[in-house]
Amino acid sequence: MENLISLVNRLQRACTALGDHGDESALPTLWDSLPSIAVVGGQSSGKSSVLESIVGKDFLPRGSGIVTRRPLVLQLQRVDENKEWAEFMHLPRRRLTDFAAV
Repeated sequence: MENLISLVNRLQRACTALGDHGDESALPTLWDSLPSIAVVGGQSSGKSSVLESIVGKDFLPRGSGIVTRRPLVLQLQRVDENKEWAEFMHLPRRRLTDFAAV
């Protein structure tokens, strides 16, 4: 399973780097073929809480009104138990270890 997760993460990074995010073309793209979870719901219905529950970390913004306004792609990778960080695709190699700063 770990090898599969690692492969999917590498494929997602490649798709992002190549600009393959799916489009209206007739042929399915690599991005469309990757496993994914979609969380959909109304405002303040618990979408962010569902994602945080899956990840096991509180890292998404909280507050009243609309807080999480953008589509979000999360990639989960297993690393050593004592090493946890967040990394954004548009900021490669910049690791955030303070999840409150994410």
